[in-house]
Amino acid sequence: MNCAVDTKKLLAAGHASMDQALALYDQLETVDVDFMLGKWKGKGFDTGHRMDGLLEAYNWHGKVFESADAVHPLVFSRRGGKQVRLNPIWFPLRFAKTSKLATSLPARLAFNIATYLLFTRKPRARLRMTEFRGKVSATMVYDEQPINDVFRKVDDNTVMGVMDAKGMSKPFFFLLEREV
Repeated sequence: MNCAVDTKKLLAAGHASMDQALALYDQLETVDVDFMLGKWKGKGFDTGHRMDGLLEAYNWHGKVFESADAVHPLVFSRRGGKQVRLNPIWFPLRFAKTSKLATSLPARLAFNIATYLLFTRKPRARLRMTEFRGKVSATMVYDEQPINDVFRKVDDNTVMGVMDAKGMSKPFFFLLEREV
């Protein structure tokens, strides 16, 4: 089978098994820190992970990489379209799970209200080159959480990210598209 065709099919589908997603990720090119600078819109890539769809339910917009030492890892859109940068310290990963309760309208409205209290202007992550799954690539290292998001290049304006978090048995996959 042609790997490029498989890549396109899997990305177009927006979902894959965990094994397929890892195989896809492993064949992608690495990126450097400079490649990641700028604003990126995020979307999920479903693999059956417990967090699939959770960020989108809360209007996750993406990430902003101002410099290697100034990264905003969680950018959400409020009702009305205004964007807000949130401090990841308020989001305990061990409890993050997509469920009917977590994605219900009352939960989403409460989250929208909470964004007025949980926002930050201060960058809460940085970019570094790290080794993951046998390749060195740009990695977003959270300041106050044991989380690394490791990026690989899909094309000049798209990367696949893998959230590698301490205590999480399987990685969480997502895509970022450069905003121009």
